[in-house]
Amino acid sequence: MDSPLTSREAPTHTAGIVVVAGGQALVRAARRSVLARAGLEVAADVADASRAAKAAELYAAGLVLVDSEISGGCILAIRRIAERAPGTAVLVVAAELDKEALIAAVRAGAHGFVAETLGASGLVRAVEVALTGDSVIPRAGVGTLIDQLRGTTPEQTSVDGVELQLTRREGDVMSRRRDGMTTKEIAYELDLSDVTVRRHLSSVARKARQARPLTLTLESTS
Repeated sequence: MDSPLTSREAPTHTAGIVVVAGGQALVRAARRSVLARAGLEVAADVADASRAAKAAELYAAGLVLVDSEISGGCILAIRRIAERAPGTAVLVVAAELDKEALIAAVRAGAHGFVAETLGASGLVRAVEVALTGDSVIPRAGVGTLIDQLRGTTPEQTSVDGVELQLTRREGDVMSRRRDGMTTKEIAYELDLSDVTVRRHLSSVARKARQARPLTLTLESTS
């Protein structure tokens, strides 16, 4: 059963508030329980795309965890949330990584994509990362996204006709990520800290999200 959406006043401090949307009632309850046990505040769990957007706006949620099979459609849910609560991050959760679904989700505006195979701890970590504003993409899907970003030189990338400017260091990091290197491996090879590598990946993600009409996000953690 859906959580009530009757409150007329959004909480004043909501950066860490989460809404769970889509999936069977037992699945939503399980996800809500996992997040709550990790100390995250779950304001509501709802069944469909329309209610997901309403809940995001009502609670000024920091993040909506959207099931890939949500009633009404995952892409519609992402777009409606972006329209009604533009400051809310969207993290899509699916039974397994589907690269086409991943691309469609990030184009619609999702900040990340997480597979259920990561388990409870993986889900919690993904939500925590997304709440900080970073992007969450499975390592197996990074290459797919980078293929969309790559251009003729590391500093300039064309994304559906939109030019994306990268710094030389961002290009260095991206090319190595494309080769399947982990954050630690990239940091070692480029003589950077792990934090700096993550910062470069997050910077590229922000640039990509701003390059309309295609919205892309990149994994910032390994």
